[in-house]
Amino acid sequence: MNSVTTATVSLGGVTIGLSILAWHLTKWWKTGKGGGPGGPGGGGRDPKVLLPLLSSMSLGMISITAAGGLIGTAATFLLNTGSLIGNWSLVSLTGTATPEVTRSGLKALTPGGCALLVIYFVICVALWKSGAKILKGKIAAGVIAGVMLGLSAGFRGVASLALVTITNTVGDKITGVVL
Repeated sequence: MNSVTTATVSLGGVTIGLSILAWHLTKWWKTGKGGGPGGPGGGGRDPKVLLPLLSSMSLGMISITAAGGLIGTAATFLLNTGSLIGNWSLVSLTGTATPEVTRSGLKALTPGGCALLVIYFVICVALWKSGAKILKGKIAAGVIAGVMLGLSAGFRGVASLALVTITNTVGDKITGVVL
């Protein structure tokens, strides 16, 4: 069994992930200080409004590091599809090349980290199922953006690396797995 994902991300995939993040941050920022939590566009710069997006981005970043199984396979499929669409958009709109930008030295999830990933996945699905339409959209967009950015060599890739370390540490402690 391969313990590290073999997925790669292209500049197009990272562009898609950053575009999703930029879209939601712009809508959130646009409302200004007086927008209020129920205001149009995102909640009047209330940081709590970003929690569904950012927490589901974390799920996407951790999911793409899973080497296999249903979660890892679905995340890899999503990454490949996003990279394909992103590559096409970059070539079509700007004429630029779309190199691979995958971080070197990928870190794998431990068995305890994988257990915590499943628990986190279940929590996000429960929130998605019980949430309003706007919450469902933010969760779905966050997972997609997280998958696209999780393996990148840039800042988001470093954030993903920290998330994997935290997931492994907490998952191993909770489950009692000691390797």
